[in-house]
Amino acid sequence: MRRKGFTLVELMIVVAILSVLAVVAGTAYRRYLDSARTTEAYAMLGEIRSRQEAYRAEFSSYLNTGTGAESSLFPAVDSAACYPSGSKEPCQKAASAATGATLPTGWASLGINPGRTTLQCGYAAIAGAAASSVTGTEGVRLLGSTAIATPWWYAIAICDNDGDTSKNATFVTAFNTTVVTAQNEHK
Repeated sequence: MRRKGFTLVELMIVVAILSVLAVVAGTAYRRYLDSARTTEAYAMLGEIRSRQEAYRAEFSSYLNTGTGAESSLFPAVDSAACYPSGSKEPCQKAASAATGATLPTGWASLGINPGRTTLQCGYAAIAGAAASSVTGTEGVRLLGSTAIATPWWYAIAICDNDGDTSKNATFVTAFNTTVVTAQNEHK
């Protein structure tokens, strides 16, 4: 009498196939999240660029969106709220009045509108007057440390998607280039 069922080898093959599919799905999901974050960062940096240039055309200077420091990101990352108990999932940050956020004065003055109620990255635009030196690590890396003869600005996007601030995805652009420099893009 022959019993119906699966052999151990058949079950192991099914488990191996499911494992491969899980790895492929996880990789595709991570790529999808990276793509969304990158798209958001490029769009927001592009909006900051156009708003800064419009502001300069009207006022002959550029404007800081916060305190003038790379750390004055909007929206700010609250690691305790975003990553409770060691969670590693990407955290959406409130970016509109509808979600309880207050736009910084610089954002309102420039007319920057995120177009969404939440953002994955924090943003800042740092500006300086003619004949002033660039501040901030990323600004110096991009524009150099010597004084610039004209008014200047650079914008930075920092994406902390896992609560580990030592390896954030960072995107930077400046007044004198249309290129966005990315570092740790897939972190």
